Amino acid sequence: MLTQSLKSVTNLFLKQFCPLCDRPSSQSLCPACWGQINRCTYAPGQTSPKALPVMAWGTYKGALKRAIAALKYEQHPELAVPLGRALGKRWQQAPLTQRSPLIVPIPMFVEKQRQRGYNQAELVAKAFCGQTGLPLIRHGLIRQQATAPQFGLGVQARQQNLSGAFTLGQAFQRRPTQPVLLLDDIYTTGTTVQVAANELRRCGISVCGVATVARAVMEDSVSIGAPVSQSE
Repeated sequence: MLTQSLKSVTNLFLKQFCPLCDRPSSQSLCPACWGQINRCTYAPGQTSPKALPVMAWGTYKGALKRAIAALKYEQHPELAVPLGRALGKRWQQAPLTQRSPLIVPIPMFVEKQRQRGYNQAELVAKAFCGQTGLPLIRHGLIRQQATAPQFGLGVQARQQNLSGAFTLGQAFQRRPTQPVLLLDDIYTTGTTVQVAANELRRCGISVCGVATVARAVMEDSVSIGAPVSQSE
């Protein structure tokens, strides 16, 4: 009887709540909210016909948009796990390449990551790799300067904002033979991932594409050699 009472008290304190609706939940997201997020998904295999193929799990709207906001701005890093696993399952259904790529998350500037406490793209990448078995290269790229938020900037301003932002990380001091798959949480205009891909290619490293949890659909999107990412 005493053991059962202690167990009940422990369960009370350990009870989780869904960050989107505040309902009690035994998982990161309650079934109702996860169902809403699933309604935001793309059909498998959607990519760009241009230089940098993109695989997106969902559309940046509704419950998926709220989940990513909670992950990034409301201190809910646990949400990276179901989102990363879902993205990994999409890869398993429709990979961008038959070769096994190295997974490189888009890095954050060190001070910004210190303030947030984590890089959400890296957490998503970790869950993605756990699902797919692909190798995670945490320090393939370094963000060597702080940049203004990309949101609200035009394509040319985005490119200028990110000029020189990335440099090769210690993990790639020896050039890999496998291609790289960049991974980010949101994809809008493609500027961030294209700049990151350009740096890798400049150093002789092949980039096979980008995987992202959500892709924004904008009527005024303009291709810049990659399909149209709102990254930080």
